[in-house]
Amino acid sequence: MRLTYAPGKKNKIHISIDGEYRFTVDVDFWFSQCIYQDTEISEAELTALEDEVATRRAFNKGMDFLSRRAHSKKELVEKISKTSEKKYAIIAVDMLEERGYVDDADFAAQYYDYLQRTKHFGKKRIAAELSRKGIDRALIAQLLESDEADPQAEIIALLEGKFAGRFGDEKGKQRTVNALLRLGYNYSDIRSAFYSCDEASLE
Repeated sequence: MRLTYAPGKKNKIHISIDGEYRFTVDVDFWFSQCIYQDTEISEAELTALEDEVATRRAFNKGMDFLSRRAHSKKELVEKISKTSEKKYAIIAVDMLEERGYVDDADFAAQYYDYLQRTKHFGKKRIAAELSRKGIDRALIAQLLESDEADPQAEIIALLEGKFAGRFGDEKGKQRTVNALLRLGYNYSDIRSAFYSCDEASLE
């Protein structure tokens, strides 16, 4: 098989095999391969090259996602896999991790803080969200153990802020309790917080 290439728009190179278009790559990647015009290439060499091209695309896609915000490994693999084969997504994310662009421990700490401070989630909900992102259970347990926040104080702040005036009757009270349970707070902490706010007993 004979490989030829031609320049395209925006620093792209179009690759053809025996005169038929095969795939497109970026200029930097192509010339790093040191493949000359009208090169004879075997099926195995072509397959290896296509694997490199697919990995490169997945890697670039990962960098694009990371330029917007931090991601966990699992989350990034899932996003890249929407436009690339999963095997290439996994290789690309491993490369990104090796280069320090992906760090589950750092991501988990940042995401934990975001969910607690911005979303006002309790520990149960935070643990579930971190697990959904693919964070290791041991790491989640470590973060939960190091969290010194007082859940009752957090609930009281919500009762006096977001939920203020919503629990004047039994129906409103139950809706507020259910909302707090969905946020990941324990029933016992919710009940104690209501008592602290001098609200009627939840019994």
